[in-house]
Amino acid sequence: MASGTKADAGWSLETSMDVEWVHAIAPAAKILLVEAASPSGPNLLKAVDYARSRSDVVAVSMSWGGSEFADEASLESHFVSQYGAIFFASSGDNGAGVSWPAVSANVIGVGGTSLPLSASHSSTTAKISETAWSGSGGGVSAYISQASYQKDYSIPKAKNMRAVPDVSYDADPASGFSVYDSFGFNRQKGWFTLGGTSAGAPQWAAIQALGHSASLSNLYADKASTASSAYFRDITSGKNGTCVYFCTARKHYDYITGLGSPLTVKF
Repeated sequence: MASGTKADAGWSLETSMDVEWVHAIAPAAKILLVEAASPSGPNLLKAVDYARSRSDVVAVSMSWGGSEFADEASLESHFVSQYGAIFFASSGDNGAGVSWPAVSANVIGVGGTSLPLSASHSSTTAKISETAWSGSGGGVSAYISQASYQKDYSIPKAKNMRAVPDVSYDADPASGFSVYDSFGFNRQKGWFTLGGTSAGAPQWAAIQALGHSASLSNLYADKASTASSAYFRDITSGKNGTCVYFCTARKHYDYITGLGSPLTVKF
């Protein structure tokens, strides 16, 4: 932690989840934790700038976000790396609505699903179903124009504006992730079960560390291909609000789970 930076229990718990589950997905990956001096926008972007300036960084995970704002398009350069790093951000945990920086045209926005599991006869677990998580953020940007990867895919009702999320991952705390936090949160230390789309962003970053091919252009091209079922689980049920089309999961692309959940690291 940088000199003068104050510890924060909430961010500590978030950090524990991100680091531990990146390691779970990509155990051989080198993990660089970059801590911002404060949770302000400028300081968070300074942390992103540091990560993208390094030649050894292949993926940048951002488990934070906020509402859109008028000059967000002027900040797009913060999510570009001359070394080819891919950026990931959580789409939000409050249902329908667009979150920045997940909505950046240079960031892979990660939505959420519910993924209940049941014990199988082999003492492992088996997927029961996967549906859109009611807390997952998503929608159409008010300020960011649609990039070529989405135009070529022809996303309905986006009207040439950036649609988000791009992909999804388990986010429902009911089917969440075991996390150990030694710092403490709400006077508790030890094991927690956590969820949210901020769990998916770092795990997608880990997938990028494994396959080095999870770019926005590759994701949309693979989803549009005849082999799409080898890349994604298409989430076709569930809602995250009352906005009808924009709040309902459906085939191909939807504004809750994007293209779907990953089935591979080779996109």
